[in-house]
Amino acid sequence: MALGNLILDETGTIDAVRELSNDEHGIKNEISLTLKGTIRGVEETTKWTYTALARPDGSVYGEGTAVMTTVDGEVLTVTGRGAAKAAGEDGSTHFATMLFVHTDAPRFADLNHVGLAGEYDVAPDGTAVNKCWEWK
Repeated sequence: MALGNLILDETGTIDAVRELSNDEHGIKNEISLTLKGTIRGVEETTKWTYTALARPDGSVYGEGTAVMTTVDGEVLTVTGRGAAKAAGEDGSTHFATMLFVHTDAPRFADLNHVGLAGEYDVAPDGTAVNKCWEWK
């Protein structure tokens, strides 16, 4: 197995954060996020809703779903999961992620059969960068 080409390259900001729980399992937040960038060079916008559980041991687990719309009107649904260490000294969090795409759009239909391995970084000011590579 190896990583292939860069498939997804996006930046954006967190739109909202809502605390869902705070107990012995950790603090669980729901995050709304808008990213803009490219998928295989085609301009797109992605709207995410995901949860992030900051656990007492300092690890963070996140999972969520998104709808991506290309500039040409193609729609892709995305499911993702990721893991991270708690925010570093600079306040940023770096997730290792796996994303899975589903679409009827012929141009991107081959992505229905692969995983996208990625890096998702969130800065203290709520800005975010997401990059994903095809996992062959």
